[in-house]
Amino acid sequence: MQGTASPNLPYSDPEVSAVLSRLIADKALIELIGTWTHPSMMAVLPPLVRALVRRGLHKRLASVNSIAGFQGVIRDYVERLVVSTLDELTISGLDDLDPYQGYLFLSNHRDIACDSMFLNLLRHRAQLKTVFIAVGDNLIQQPFATDLMRLNKSFFINRTGHNPRSVYKDLVMSSAFIQARIDDGDSVWLAQSEGRAKNAIDETDASVLKMLQLSDRKMPLSEKIRALNIVPLCLSYEFDPLDVEKARELNATGSYQKAPGEDLKNMALGLSGYKGRVHLNVGRPLDGDYDDLSVVAAAVDRQILAGTQLFPINHWAVSALQPDFSHPAHVPVADAQQIAQFEQRLNRCKVEDRAVWLSIYANPALRVFNRHSP
Repeated sequence: MQGTASPNLPYSDPEVSAVLSRLIADKALIELIGTWTHPSMMAVLPPLVRALVRRGLHKRLASVNSIAGFQGVIRDYVERLVVSTLDELTISGLDDLDPYQGYLFLSNHRDIACDSMFLNLLRHRAQLKTVFIAVGDNLIQQPFATDLMRLNKSFFINRTGHNPRSVYKDLVMSSAFIQARIDDGDSVWLAQSEGRAKNAIDETDASVLKMLQLSDRKMPLSEKIRALNIVPLCLSYEFDPLDVEKARELNATGSYQKAPGEDLKNMALGLSGYKGRVHLNVGRPLDGDYDDLSVVAAAVDRQILAGTQLFPINHWAVSALQPDFSHPAHVPVADAQQIAQFEQRLNRCKVEDRAVWLSIYANPALRVFNRHSP
C-alpha cells in the first residue's frame, strides 16, 4: 500500500532522489525560496539569487536518498523556525504511549502546516518515528508543494472531487492506508474535522470517523476503534499568526470565497508568524465500547477539551467580550503591559471584525469554564 500506487500517497525511498532533482530544478520553488531568503537581491538580481539558491539546495540535498534523510534535513530548518517564531514548545502525555505501537493521533486543527510539524518535531526529538500526515487535497495547488508534502510522509484525502464514485474509491484507499500504517507500527496524524477550526471550537466531525470505517465496514465499531489505536491530541497556541485573516473570513457576509493560492499563502504565514507558546497534550487511546459514531466523537472531544491549555490572552479576550464574566477558573489580566500587547494585536483587525477576533481567543477558555461549571 505504501508508495506511489496513487499520486495521493507518500513517496517511498526509491523515489526520493528523482523527486529532489525535480525540486531543485523547479523555478517556482527556487523563486519562492529566493524571495524569502534574499528579498532585496531578488528584486534586482533574480538570476544570481536563483543560482545561489539552486546551488545551496543541491549541496544540502545531494546525499539524501531516503525519506528519513530528507526529514533529517527538514528538522534543521524546523528547529530554526521554532526558535524564531515560538517562545516555548512543550508536550505532555507522549511518554505514556508505547513507543513500539502505531497510533492514530486524532487532533484538533489550528494551523495548516504547524500542527503535524510540531508533533513530528517532538517525536523526532524523542527518537520516535515521525507520523504520516493526512492532508486535504485542496492543498494540491503547486507541484513543488505537493512533492514536498509527499516527501514528508503526507497523503491526500479527496475532498474536492466531483465524481462520487471516484471520491468514494479514494476515501476507501485512504482508510485502508491509515489502518495498514497502524498495523505496521507507524503512527498517523489526522484532523478531527475537515479544515481548521477557525473559531477555535474543537468538535469531531462524524464524516471523518465514517471515512476511517470504510476499509472494514463489517467490523464492529468498538473493534475498529481499538484497531485504529485512536489517541486524541490537543494543540494549544498562545497566539495565532492568522487571527486577523480568520476573523475576516468568519465575519464575511455570505459565502467566503478563497482566492487562488490562498491556502498556500496561509501555510507560509502560519509557519513564519509569531506563535508565543505552543503546547501539545497527548491523550489516552480510546478503548471503550462504542455503539455509535457520535459516542466516539464525544469521547475524542472530551479528551481534547481536557487537554486544552489556556494563556493570558484567552482570559483577556473573555473579559473584553464579557466585562462582568466571573468563574473560579477565570483569571482576569491585570498587567498593563500585557493588556497593551493584546490590544495592539486586536487593533490590526478592522473594527467590524474585532468581536469575532476576540471570540477566537475567548472560545477555548469559555469551553473549559463550561466544562468546570461551579
